[in-house]
Amino acid sequence: MPVLLPPGSTLDPWALGASLYAPATRDDLVQLGTDKYPNLSSLIYCTEDAVREEDVARALVNLTLALPDLPPLGTGPLRLIRARNPEVLAQLLTLDLHGISGFVLPKTHDGNLAAYMRLLNREEHAHLSVLLTLETREALSEHRMSCLRDLIFQESWQHRVACLRIGGNDLMHALGVRRTPGRTLYEGPLERVISMLIGVFKPYGFMLSSPVYEVFEDLTTLAREVQQDLEYGLSGKTIIHPVQLNTVLNGYRVTEGDLQEAHAILAEGAPAVFKMNGRMCEPATHSHWAHDILIRAERYGTLPPLRHEALHF
Repeated sequence: MPVLLPPGSTLDPWALGASLYAPATRDDLVQLGTDKYPNLSSLIYCTEDAVREEDVARALVNLTLALPDLPPLGTGPLRLIRARNPEVLAQLLTLDLHGISGFVLPKTHDGNLAAYMRLLNREEHAHLSVLLTLETREALSEHRMSCLRDLIFQESWQHRVACLRIGGNDLMHALGVRRTPGRTLYEGPLERVISMLIGVFKPYGFMLSSPVYEVFEDLTTLAREVQQDLEYGLSGKTIIHPVQLNTVLNGYRVTEGDLQEAHAILAEGAPAVFKMNGRMCEPATHSHWAHDILIRAERYGTLPPLRHEALHF
């Protein structure tokens, strides 16, 4: 079976692709949410860390004016709003949300999620997906993250949670360090944290997305990090600058060899074990991977075949 979002959720985590954060104080919110960057996969209007406390009111006014002019869902990028806190979420829920797919909830853990969900559990908001951001010191604790997972199931919120977002910079802040340019997430102190979060949440059907690489001019390291994201099973990559967009989207394309194997693994009547492209294929253990490969190929396309030259001795 594929690893999919829980039944009832309206947002496919693989649709996130490259998620551009935009402070809601900007004056081009409609253009960003329409066609300013035609290949942008998802956009997050931010009222939290990207907005100073004294500018929150202006951000809300901006959104009030911009949201009615957004195109309907399915036109332009996937659009989400990051709520600063439950009080701001309550105000956002009174606005025109026809072009919004859901909300990103910041700094969530088992102690504060209920305050958000009480607002979102109303029938008129049932179509809105929820993305939880794991970015506080609680996210460094396997026990607290297990408590969060169990709370979600206990309260039957799993159908609303489309994705868990890993907040890399906030977690680094909790550790008192900063990312080193030229090194990926997996070459520093967050590797253990990411591995733990994957083990706590992914076997239970939740998808996780990857943090930003803030050195936006270093596209080589970003490309390498995207490949490592995929190796760890993450879907969706936060970006902070449009220059990062194509690097992420190209990283999500699949090779022809992987696509061939995925089709063969999922084929009706496929052998229990077979070889292809020099490696073992086993539908019982590789089917989740194969489904993800098909989804990526459909959404982001395939890579051109590699050119090989013969070796002469």
